Amino acid sequence: MKTCHRFTRIRADFERDIHYLRNHADRHQGTAPAKTSARNALGTKQRMAEALTRHYSHCPECG
Repeated sequence: MKTCHRFTRIRADFERDIHYLRNHADRHQGTAPAKTSARNALGTKQRMAEALTRHYSHCPECG
């Protein structure tokens, strides 16, 4: 699948945020903030999928 530079940038930004949240959850296992970070990572992953789908459907270069 050929994608444009904007698609790559959007994905990289979301993946950076997800990575940060998951690392926080791993470092502080069992605490309330860790559980919140894990839930936020899942929500961010879903938002990433929505954003990339929306971009792909509207971008003339990707879609």
